[in-house]
Amino acid sequence: MKARAEEKRTKAHPALETIKARIAERLEAAGLSGREASVRAKLGLTYANDILGGRSLNPTRETLAKLGAVLDTDADYFFGAQETPRLPPSNLAPARSQVIAETLIPAATIPLFQIGLTDPDGFFRLNEDRRSNYSSPLISNRDAFALTVPDDCMAPRYRIGEVVVVSPSKPVVYGGFALIRQTDDRVAIRQIVTISTDKITVRCLNVEGDIDIPRSQVKSLERIIGSCELV
Repeated sequence: MKARAEEKRTKAHPALETIKARIAERLEAAGLSGREASVRAKLGLTYANDILGGRSLNPTRETLAKLGAVLDTDADYFFGAQETPRLPPSNLAPARSQVIAETLIPAATIPLFQIGLTDPDGFFRLNEDRRSNYSSPLISNRDAFALTVPDDCMAPRYRIGEVVVVSPSKPVVYGGFALIRQTDDRVAIRQIVTISTDKITVRCLNVEGDIDIPRSQVKSLERIIGSCELV
């Protein structure tokens, strides 16, 4: 292993003369000395001059890329693999651009309900006349919808005026947050404590004590999506 490392260090790179010539060319174009360029590239004091003087025979792509960043060129130019110092952005790695484009999730538009005052019991209605659109690249579930938080019952988790996203098709979890929809279609944002056969126990974060809601009054539980989740 040690012998191979020594051989690599002492064996000249096949493109060494091209590398030397193009480093000298780019130094002149940048108006920099070998020392200045090496320091700016954080490669020590003598990196470029060692190559030019024949003291470094096998520079790596990684270090030449760092030097190239200072001298406005690509590593492939030093190796002679490209004819111009810097390829224009439109010609750079079409495959990579395609991969990036394919991984982007198109933004979905879902309904957003602007909520005003709640009823005295903390529940409210999702009124169609206060409906607008909301877009986010994290949303792909088309049955999701968003609403503004109407009060500070769930502070500091959700504060008044914030937008939360609801995904009815995602399962509700204990300790998680959900939109409780009653049989009269009024809703409220609450933390789910327990679900039993006769009642659902929920919690407001800014008051002490849990609240029991009879199962007979609950039409559905619809999950509030966290900011780190994909809808």
